[in-house]
Order: sequence, then C-alpha cells, then structure tokens
Amino acid sequence: MLNITIKYKPYSLLLKNAFTTAKGEIKERKGFLITIKDERGNKGTGDCAPFPEFGSESYDEAFETIENFNGKLFIDDKNIYKTIRYSLKQFDNLPALKHGLEQALVNYYCSKNNVSLNEALNVKSNKTVNINAAIGFLSPEQTKQKAKQLIAAGFKTIKLKSGRADFNKDLECIAAVRNLSEEIKIRIDVNGKWSLEEAQRHFKELGKFNIEYVEQPVSNIKYFAALKRITTIQLAADESVRTFTEAIDIITNKYADVLILKPMLLGGIVPLLSICEAALKNKIKCVVSSSFESVVGHSYALFAASTIKGKTAHGLGVSDYFENNLFPNPYPVVNGQIKLG
Repeated sequence: MLNITIKYKPYSLLLKNAFTTAKGEIKERKGFLITIKDERGNKGTGDCAPFPEFGSESYDEAFETIENFNGKLFIDDKNIYKTIRYSLKQFDNLPALKHGLEQALVNYYCSKNNVSLNEALNVKSNKTVNINAAIGFLSPEQTKQKAKQLIAAGFKTIKLKSGRADFNKDLECIAAVRNLSEEIKIRIDVNGKWSLEEAQRHFKELGKFNIEYVEQPVSNIKYFAALKRITTIQLAADESVRTFTEAIDIITNKYADVLILKPMLLGGIVPLLSICEAALKNKIKCVVSSSFESVVGHSYALFAASTIKGKTAHGLGVSDYFENNLFPNPYPVVNGQIKLG
C-alpha cells in the first residue's frame, strides 16, 4: 500500500465586475485546491469552492473539516467508483469538499493508472460543448448592449438573471434581447424568487418572448406542477437539485423539463453522471452549470458537460468574469463553444 498525503491550498478569485442575481452580488470566490499524492509522484488535484448562498456548506465548514481530516482514504486501484463510494460517503453533507476530494481522487487514479478521465469513468465525450452566455441584473439599455456584444461573439443562447422586485424591469430586459434577434435562445433564471401566484401571473407575460426555459421560477419544486398546467414554456430546476435523491424525485414525478446540474453543489460529477442517466431515460434534459469555481473546478464541470448527449448549451462561460485565476484557462469560449482537444 502506497503512502498517501493530502494537502490543501486556499485561493481567492475576484470578479472583474460584481455579478448580480436575485440572491445578491457575487464579487469574490474563495476556495482551496486539494492535492492527493503518493510516494511515487502520482498525484491528483481537485477544487473545493463552497457556495452557501446556492446550497453548499460554508467555506469555514469545509476548511475546518479538511484541516481536521486524518487523511485516510480507501483507494481501489481497479475501480474509481468503488473508491469514491467508500472514501467520500462521510462528506455527503459537505458537497463542495466532496467535489474537491472526488476530483483529486479521479485525477490521482488517472495519473497512477495512466488512463484518461473517459477511461477511468467509462464515459464518452463530445469534442465540442456549446455554451450559453449569462447577463446579470443590468438596466434594459445595458442588457441590450451586453447582448449585442455576446451575439457578435458567437453566442446563440443567452441566460438572463430575473426575479427583480419590479417584474416590469425583467420584462424590459427580456424584450431588449428578443428585439435584437428572433433566432437567439433566451433562458431566464429567477433563483426561486417568485411566489406561486407571482409566477402564474408572470408566465402569462413571458409567453410572447419565445423563452427556451425558465430556471427555478419558484422555490418549492412541487409548485412546478401547477405552473406546467398554465404554460408551455419549459421549467428548469436548479436550487431544487442539490442531492441525488432530490434529482430522482424530480425525475420520477416529472416536475421539471430540465435539470440544471452544478458539480460543485452535487458533490462531484459521479452523482451527476447517475442523475443524467436517469433523466435522459425519462426524456428530461440536463444542463451543466458553473458555480463560479476556479479554472481547476471549471475543467471538471466542462468534462461533465462533454459527456451529455445533444447540442444543448451549458452554463460554463464564466472564466472571463475573473480578474485573476489560478492559471490561464485552457478552454476558452470561441463562437459560443468550447473545444476539448
């Protein structure tokens, strides 16, 4: 048995401009990189970037746990899924930390066995991943100008943050983008800010804008069923999908048409892959989205997105939002796409 060491290094990433959502402003992302290494030099690194505002543990909770961890992990040299199942069960209530450890373990396994991520996890990848652009809370004129830039840059799908106290401002921003192009796909993300009654009123107004889907219009997933009865716009669940169990419940009851899956908030991509398998069997679309993590975590989320069949746009175009990153982004967005080699 090789001697395994676990090290961690904190980081802080500042955004160039605060990204405003219905849950508040995002100005900085704190996290730490976890590196697993053996005496022969095999190693793997993972990203832990807690996001308590969107459903994970706090940074302090994750950091205190890794500080006090005894460093003992079960590692099966032939089965990464078995390794993750037995080693990381204890971190089920700390999804960001579990993500960082899972990514480090998977990369360590690849290094030790000289295999690719696809070989390790027994999945196939698309060579190109389509990406949506995102616009936070801006004025209608600012939204229009930003959308113009994004369309010129090749994006074919734009997600607009919504859920302002004044819904008319949301409508003005949606109209500003739709008036630029009939072909552009528009998604709106409410972050669960509407009550059921508000959502029922607002969906009547949204019908004229050819919206691809509305993400988390209400906080209670069971209210989605009531909304489905009054609209043909697809409904996407995000904040309601924080565990494998929650995802399966949504799939079984067909509450949503789309699942927004954030690896950092699900505890890694292993649970994400299982969710996607169940969702696709039930004709529910999956979209992988970033949690504003470092370039290390972003690369893992991108890999997850590459395993999903179809040409849907994923929410992974966030690298340019940061003033600094841990190292240059190897996967830039070009013409609304990211190419993987």
